[in-house]
Amino acid sequence: MAKSAINCLTVLDKSPLSLIQSSLTQQLIRRAELAGFKALVLTVDMPTSGDRRADARNDFRFPSHLSLANFQDEFTQRFASKCAGSGLNAYVTSQYDSSITWQDIKWLQQLTQLPIVLKGILTAEDAQLARDAGCAGIIVSNHGGRQLDTVPATIEALPEIVAAVGKDLVVMLDGGIMQGIDIFKALALGAQTVFIGRPALWGLAANGQRGVEQLLKILRHDFDTTMKLTGCASLSHIQPSMVVHESSYWQLGRYN
Repeated sequence: MAKSAINCLTVLDKSPLSLIQSSLTQQLIRRAELAGFKALVLTVDMPTSGDRRADARNDFRFPSHLSLANFQDEFTQRFASKCAGSGLNAYVTSQYDSSITWQDIKWLQQLTQLPIVLKGILTAEDAQLARDAGCAGIIVSNHGGRQLDTVPATIEALPEIVAAVGKDLVVMLDGGIMQGIDIFKALALGAQTVFIGRPALWGLAANGQRGVEQLLKILRHDFDTTMKLTGCASLSHIQPSMVVHESSYWQLGRYN
């Protein structure tokens, strides 16, 4: 799990779409290639920044000692000048280009031989468009639920996407992975790889690299236990029928 995730991560992940046709993006691609990355991940579910009211209410600011590691000079300076509360939101939103379409992925493909993975897919229709655009894989993601309120959980969107493109693309998932049993559910419903976000940050904050390593050990132990308790001796034994929605059982009490 950890190795697959590391091989797919790139410095392009979470880049604003407005940067797609810029010299900065080309520089990032070259750096990713030279660093030995195996794929480029392009986030596609942020045509604009979500209205994060908590950030504005709390006057959210980046600590002065932090900087954008992959962005330098003028870009960093302009970002820093707008990094307070809703000003951050306004600045990020100003960087997006609403004219970008699926055709722009072809431009990206002309710059590199690395496989391109799209992150932020939630429907079978978009998954099919990603396939038709020549992408190698997709990450089923709702941006941590921080963009559009009431969107489906990624685990609920996963089955229809796997049914549509699972034979053609590598289908991955992020969001909601908090325990090993969550990994089991995702694999059962067709994901080939899962990503973790906030738990890794919690481990990092608690004890640095050792904290993240301990987190991975906990997830692995939890996953192994789930495998044993469900009678699965190998990954190939995990079946979709092992996961059903809780609504399948909530009416049982009516018959007692």
